[in-house]
Amino acid sequence: MDFQRHNAEVKQVWEAYQAGRPIRVPMVLTSVQRIWVLDPSLNTAGITWKDYLNDPQTMLDVSLAHRYYVAHHIPQDAEMGIPAGSWWIGLEFGNVYEEAWLGCEVIYPEGQIATTRPRYTGEARPELFERGIPGPFDGFMGKIKEFYEWAVDRARSLEFHGRPVEVGLPIPINTDGPLTVANGICGTRIFEDMYADEAYYHAVMDFVTEAIITRIRAWRSYLGLEAKPQRWGLADDAIQFVSLKTYREKVQPYHRRILEALAGDGPHGMHLCGNVQRHLPHIARELNVRSFDTGFPIDFTSLRDEVGEEVEIQGGVPVASLLTDTPEAVYEYARAILTSGITRGGRFIFKEANDLAPGVPPANMQAMYQAVHDFGAYPAGG
Repeated sequence: MDFQRHNAEVKQVWEAYQAGRPIRVPMVLTSVQRIWVLDPSLNTAGITWKDYLNDPQTMLDVSLAHRYYVAHHIPQDAEMGIPAGSWWIGLEFGNVYEEAWLGCEVIYPEGQIATTRPRYTGEARPELFERGIPGPFDGFMGKIKEFYEWAVDRARSLEFHGRPVEVGLPIPINTDGPLTVANGICGTRIFEDMYADEAYYHAVMDFVTEAIITRIRAWRSYLGLEAKPQRWGLADDAIQFVSLKTYREKVQPYHRRILEALAGDGPHGMHLCGNVQRHLPHIARELNVRSFDTGFPIDFTSLRDEVGEEVEIQGGVPVASLLTDTPEAVYEYARAILTSGITRGGRFIFKEANDLAPGVPPANMQAMYQAVHDFGAYPAGG
């Protein structure tokens, strides 16, 4: 790839998109360090996720190796090649950081990234409240703080392929969402509790919501960030398991509480994997969400009419298709999305749905990128 030419095109594409006069649908492929750790062709040293998650030097080395791979081998509308400025890395801890902080055991399935085991089940259900909300820098959060401070200090004197290194903001300023965390710490019984033991359900959701708010406020203060930014991003994949009526009555109040405590009036963004399309129009109206990062399944033919042209949608080819289909099939899948009507209004970002898997064939990623060039252009800049 001619990186200089590519980067000039990318600059044009994003400037036009952000100005509201898009010339082409932008495409990004999101990935984290797992695609490097779990791919033997890249991770020839056999580093495990447990190695990665428990040693700051290993985490830094893997993060840099991942960034180099992305910059040279994943075609997308991002700067590629050796960066003009700095290498930017984020320290990835996976989706265990909140559950581990709240007392769940971190486990390491063979050949996978870490996960947690629900702790507050059966006779242990009351222990959540007996333990109380941990300090914002205690337990697993303390580990993240230690690793982050070590990496920031190390990066001050570090050069990688002739460029300085910068460490992005740490994960504790975000959340996977109150229902997702409640499910992670209490198990799937929490969905039964919505109806069979509402008092316990709401006690858990109140506890988790307050823990999220308390922690994020403390971390923002520690990092010198704005206490209450006008716009923010939320997530809560577990709402895919409930009806719109149940969401509205039993989950939305906690989402609203978090947004009111941690952000201004918006507009906000939201990441939602899974079968969530029925929720999107309602959330857009009620919580002033104007950008959704989606997974699958999504009916792109109907979604634009459902949410309107002013709402940004991020989504695209499911990760399983990218991993196992032929380049021809990926190209056709991408074409169908791009010609479905979802691009109408110019508020669509094409991407994987959701989070690139290890071992995706480069030809499949290139097929997707070719499709966005072939079918993603806007007439006369929008």
